[in-house]
Amino acid sequence: MRIISQAIALLIASFIAAVPVALSQGSDFDPETGLRIHHYTDPVPSEVPGGTVVDTAGVKRLVDSDRVVLIDVLSISGVRYDELDGSWSDYEPRYNIPGSMWLPNVGYGKPSSDMLKYFLDAVSEATDGDKAYPILIYCVSDCWMGWNAVQHLARAGYTNVFWAPRGTDGWVEAGYELELTEPTPVNVDS
Repeated sequence: MRIISQAIALLIASFIAAVPVALSQGSDFDPETGLRIHHYTDPVPSEVPGGTVVDTAGVKRLVDSDRVVLIDVLSISGVRYDELDGSWSDYEPRYNIPGSMWLPNVGYGKPSSDMLKYFLDAVSEATDGDKAYPILIYCVSDCWMGWNAVQHLARAGYTNVFWAPRGTDGWVEAGYELELTEPTPVNVDS
C-alpha cells in the first residue's frame, strides 16, 4: 500500500510541476514581457501599453500634420533580409499610407537582436534621435505586430507613439489612397 501511495504522490507532483510548463507553451504571450509571440493575426485589444490608440480619423490628422513618422510593421513571412546588402526579396507588393516606411519583421514578440537594432536605428534616424517625436505604427486589421512594435519603442524610451489597429485596412475603408512601398533595407554595415 505504501508503494501505491508513493506512486500516487509522485504522479500528483509530476502533474503539478507540468501544469505551468503546459500553460506557458499554450500561451500566445511571453510570460516575461507580455508581448504577443504566437498567432499574430487575431483580434487585437483596444489599448496598447506605452502608446496611444488612434482610429482612422486620428491617423488622417497625424498624416495631415506633416509631423509624424509613419511606420508599417507588416512582416514578410519566411523571408530574412540579404545579409550581404540588407535588401529584402520574395515578398508580396505592399501598399501603404503615403509617406510611410515599411520595416518588416520588427513586430515579433521576441525579435532577434539584429531586427530590434534595425527597428530602433531606423526610427532614430527618422526622428533625428528625438524620442518625443510623433511616431505612428500600423499594419493591417487584427495584426499584433503593431501592438508589439509600439511596446518595443516605449521600452526604448520613445514617448509619443501612436498605434492604428485598423492600419491600411481602415485607411482604404475611409476612402484614402495607398502607395506602393518597398521594405526599408537593413543597414548591414553598422
